[in-house]
Amino acid sequence: MSVASELKKILGELKNDYGVEASAVVSRNGVPITWELPENVHVETFSTLSATILGASDVVCSSLEKGSPDRVIIQSAANTIVVTGLGSKALLVAMAPDTNTEKLVKGVNESAQKIREVLKNDKGT
Repeated sequence: MSVASELKKILGELKNDYGVEASAVVSRNGVPITWELPENVHVETFSTLSATILGASDVVCSSLEKGSPDRVIIQSAANTIVVTGLGSKALLVAMAPDTNTEKLVKGVNESAQKIREVLKNDKGT
């Protein structure tokens, strides 16, 4: 199975198991690697802004000499978004509607671990 298909499978599991409506694996500089997004979502914008959110949070924490954040959680009345690092080269972003944040974070953590293994075993990176 190719890396792309393995990553796509993990995102599909995140969607099915945790009700995630939008997710992507993105490079730290905002380039989309693989995604599971609604048709009306512009993948490049989604990816770039997700990387910006995590990068800006990292700068804020670093400027306070508090280290890098494990994840950034954005909550609204209708959605929760979780952005988490996958190492120095990539990140995972997931959005679920009106969800239990702890459940979503659990799903993102599980998926992130699987994705890290796939990326670690990829000889092309």
